[in-house]
Amino acid sequence: MNKINTVAIFGMGKSGKSALRLALRKGMRAFCVNKGEVSKWYADEGLAPLIGVESCFSEEEFAGRFKDMDLIVLSPGIPTTHPCLREALALKVDLVSEIEFAYQFTKHVPVVAITGTNGKTTTTTMIDECLRLAGKRVFCGGNIGVPYCDLALSEEEVDYAVIEVSSFQLETIREFHPRIGLILNIFPNHSERYEKVIDYARAKFRLLRNMDAGDDLILGTENDFLSEIADHPARKSYFTKGKLPEDFLRRFDFRRALVKGEHNEANFYATYRVLELLKIPELPQVFQRFIDSFKGVAHRLEFVLRHEGLSIYNDAKSTNSLATMTAIKAFKDSPEPLYLVLGGKLRSEADRLLPDLLPYQGKITEIFVIGEVTERLYDELAGHFSVVKSGELRKVFEAAKERKLQGNLVFSPAFPSFDQFKNYVDRGERFKAWAREAFSGPR
Repeated sequence: MNKINTVAIFGMGKSGKSALRLALRKGMRAFCVNKGEVSKWYADEGLAPLIGVESCFSEEEFAGRFKDMDLIVLSPGIPTTHPCLREALALKVDLVSEIEFAYQFTKHVPVVAITGTNGKTTTTTMIDECLRLAGKRVFCGGNIGVPYCDLALSEEEVDYAVIEVSSFQLETIREFHPRIGLILNIFPNHSERYEKVIDYARAKFRLLRNMDAGDDLILGTENDFLSEIADHPARKSYFTKGKLPEDFLRRFDFRRALVKGEHNEANFYATYRVLELLKIPELPQVFQRFIDSFKGVAHRLEFVLRHEGLSIYNDAKSTNSLATMTAIKAFKDSPEPLYLVLGGKLRSEADRLLPDLLPYQGKITEIFVIGEVTERLYDELAGHFSVVKSGELRKVFEAAKERKLQGNLVFSPAFPSFDQFKNYVDRGERFKAWAREAFSGPR
């Protein structure tokens, strides 16, 4: 990357603000660009301690100035095809993600990078926690919620950086170079950004851009496009959910695990393979202790409470049908009624839950639909399931309490959160708060 004097940070979310802090720390002249009038977001985003309001602009105000920057740091939600960036791209202004920007200042720390459609956050968290259990110093961040730039800002000495990366972030990497890369799976997703699934897969495959024969790739076989990277020189190992190596399954006692399901066993295996490649000492003993102690990830089939026979689970991170099917499968052996809460923001007209839900007609007792897609989901599902139009998430608890439901109530929405919530974390935290408010905590 060339000498950077001026940088535009486009998008003032958590990663954007961290990139801003890093740019200022490194002596760059920085400009903040965000959607809407500056007066509407400058104070809300807490920018006053960092930068003056005169350096902050709306998209429209700054559109003609992007071309004059040495670098543009792009937030994940903003596509490179954004109209405001057209002139800058034509003039080949360097445009990178926060992931790439952070890497420029942290290259000395070996990177384990995780991507895929589902399981990224769980596997990233597993690798982080297991390495810490083994006595290693770890930074864990990226798409998981902690900006990678925070590592450069902290100047902390760590042994490994464990980084979750999304397809959006990978679109604009330049030098980002994982020592170990994981692509867990590829399923149709983000139809609002990628016209074809192969385009989405190729964005994920950019993880390999700088990897070479000295690096390792761990690949899940739930990926129809693996032939595209078959000739890449990195050392490859593969795993298949539901068909993990027998010696791995015999070596460890998964009956003691707090998290259940074959998808979690696959995530455990991917984690184990990383630690094996890193040659962690006394790994079998360390890993069994890890299996015994890992409690799961917030907003991923997170147990919330049990009240008079009703158990409530928060799977707010589910933003596609596959994640929801995985949640349903986790209850396949439970004889109790299953109440499912679905809905959120529509990505595209291609978003459908049928026929994927049909195999679970005998398992799902009732479906509550919420959010922007309430009417659409009702029309799609009501001919096959008992469906309640709740509209708002809070009303689900009102109905559950009034009807004294018993069994498992699972919030696994299958759609993005941005119709009624800031993000999936906001959605999940509110779900938990409203559940506790409705039922006054576990009894």
